Amino acid sequence: MHITVVPPFQIELEAEAVAALLPHGPRIPVVAGARASFGHRRAVPVTLVRPSPALLALHTACVDALEAAGAVIADPRHIRAGYRPHASDQRSGALAPGDHSSVVELALVERAAGSRRIAARIPLA
Repeated sequence: MHITVVPPFQIELEAEAVAALLPHGPRIPVVAGARASFGHRRAVPVTLVRPSPALLALHTACVDALEAAGAVIADPRHIRAGYRPHASDQRSGALAPGDHSSVVELALVERAAGSRRIAARIPLA
């Protein structure tokens, strides 16, 4: 299960260099909110995550660092004031409204030719 902190982006740096840009702060407790559907056809089931100050600060710090390094966010409507923290449903399960969890690491995911690969992990203390 994962919470999207930054939407897809492109950058010229290698994964390890990108990982070095991202914050290494404390774990962030989160609470699941309402169910929703994302995507251009509203076909992606998600659970919204209540936007705590710590989660919003993590999002902003990541976006600021990435943009300062030349990253291009695929859809800038979904950052800063447009950020809607969420967890996409997975085959293994989904968050239910009211569930408590924690963000324990940041994972940098590379997407290519329809596949995804975790290129780097940044543990949070």
